[in-house]
Formats: sequence, structure tokens, C-alpha cells
Amino acid sequence: QTAQMPYATALALAAVATFTHGHPTQAAGTAGTAKSERPTARGTEFATLLGGSSPDDSYGPPIGHPDPNGSNGTLYCPDGQRGDINEEHGDVTFENGGWTFRGESSKSSWNLLGGYIAFDMDVTGVAPEVNTNLYTSSTSQPNCGERCYCDIQKSPSGKPSCMEMDFVENNGRCAMATTIHTFATDGTPNNPNCDRWGCSSGLGLPSNGKFHVHAALDLDGTLLLTLDGQVNNNWNVAPSQQSNTVVVKTMGSIGAAIVSSQWFGWAPAEGQCPSGDKSGLAASVFRVSNVRVQGTVMQGPEPSKC
Repeated sequence: QTAQMPYATALALAAVATFTHGHPTQAAGTAGTAKSERPTARGTEFATLLGGSSPDDSYGPPIGHPDPNGSNGTLYCPDGQRGDINEEHGDVTFENGGWTFRGESSKSSWNLLGGYIAFDMDVTGVAPEVNTNLYTSSTSQPNCGERCYCDIQKSPSGKPSCMEMDFVENNGRCAMATTIHTFATDGTPNNPNCDRWGCSSGLGLPSNGKFHVHAALDLDGTLLLTLDGQVNNNWNVAPSQQSNTVVVKTMGSIGAAIVSSQWFGWAPAEGQCPSGDKSGLAASVFRVSNVRVQGTVMQGPEPSKC
């Protein structure tokens, strides 16, 4: 089954590090639902996010033990007001070391091995089933934004697929999912090689709709993501060594660019969260603030240091 994602908004950061931006294929923590390629985003902001309890803690163990305080590379504070972020579509305001979204992506790609990305998110103004997110896309070309955007899904225009790491995809103010996509194959649900279905883990969001996200990558490619300090380790299937190897090779060669968007068409935990419709997208607003990236710039201009 492929969910359609026709209504969206998006942004992209300008530098390319071992952190890319892209959008995933599968429903996090949900076997049996594949997502089609995301639509072109037009933006709505993110700001402060607070963690929550997992709606289902019956999944597997954590994937690895990265140092959450990894110190490889340099600490960057991407700032849209200083030109570190591409505004692709929509209504975006850059403020507080982040953005209020209606779309964007970074101009730089980072190698995040031994490093991390951290940010606050606020989804208090987001309607049910609207997907607000922050992820990476490993495009092979620097500082080209929407023109050379890629993610793990098949592109209707024939663009190549690329590694996508969805650090956060939210369903309104209800729940979030983290999904890793390393192999650009259709595959099957619960594949530890993290294909287009992805390897996913989910948590509930705090009732106030505000939380802090910290995503650290070990030198061996394993991911440790926390939501307000709570480890998101409810994986439907833990990523394999082969999957982590793809992360290491991709980060070490072209890095990853950060992407953020909001859209309607698929959201995690749809069976557990309030229902909504596409009419909720137009008025939805989210904020991302206090963005910090610890990594090595692989492509694109060097963004603002902290």
C-alpha cells in the first residue's frame, strides 16, 4: 500500500555534512505501510519538542551505544538569517537559531559520525495527521536545494534515490517516529537492512507539544536518538551491520543535509492518534529552534559556528 503525499511544505539547510536531508518510505514502527516519495515541501516552522512515553514498548533493543556528547568535527549553529538555509517554498520565518515553518533545507552536508544534531521542536499549532519533520538527505551535489533533492523513495522524475534518515516525523501533537532508510530497494516490512520500508521506532509526544531531540551517530553508524532524554528504542527491527555500514560509507563520502517540512498524506501511529484531513495543513504551524550540529562539513559552504 502506498500513501499519497500531495500536500506539503519544506525547507533545506545549505551545507552538506555527514547528515543529509531526505524523506522516508515506511511508517515508523508500523509494518505493512510504505510511503511514496514526499511532495515538494512548502514550509511551516518547528520549535521546541518535549518527549513522551512509547505507545508500544514491545519492540526490540536499542541499536547501538553512540556517545551522545560526540565531539568529532566542529559545532555549528545553522542560521537562516545568515544564509545557511535554503527556503524552497512557502512561508518561513528564521528565528531563535531555527525556523517557523511553512519549508526549508540546509546548504551544507555533514559527516555526523561521532557527532550529533540537536534541536527543540514545538508542534502545539499542528493539526492531527499533519506530518511535521526533520530528517537528512544524502544528495551527491552540494548546495542545490530542491533541484537535486533526493530521498529513499523512487522519484517520478527519474532522480536517483539516496540514504534518508528520518530523525523525527510527528503525527500532529500525538506521536513521533524515527526511521532509517539505507538501501534503495522495495524490500519487505521488518527488513533489518532498512530498505524503503525502513527500520522504525516510535514514541508518544508530550501533552504540551514541545520537546528536545538529540540524535547521535556512533563511528560504526549506529543511531541513538532521545526525546527529552528518553531513548527511542522501540524498533520494529534493529538496523543490521550492513545498514550501519551504508551509513558509515555515505557519511564519510558525501555526508547528509538537513531537511524539514510539513505535509499531509501519511503520519506515524495513525491507528493510535486522532484523525484529521488535509484541511488541517493550511493552518498548521510548527517551530524548530536552537539547532546544533556537531560534525564535519563534506559539501557546500561552511555554516555559522556556535
